[in-house]
Amino acid sequence: MSVESNFLIKFGLHHFVSYSNGNGSSQFVVDSDESQTMIAHAKYIIEEMFGAPSVVSVR
Repeated sequence: MSVESNFLIKFGLHHFVSYSNGNGSSQFVVDSDESQTMIAHAKYIIEEMFGAPSVVSVR
């Protein structure tokens, strides 16, 4: 399992966040059906752990 996959499981985000690795950056997609609070929380944790090279989008 990748570091990103382990991260999503450890923080319980794997239920509504998916991950792919493309063009040298980590790309995370947050399910838009989640509450705005949970979306903001997921974005914050991802940006803190992976920084600028990560891309977080909501779909």
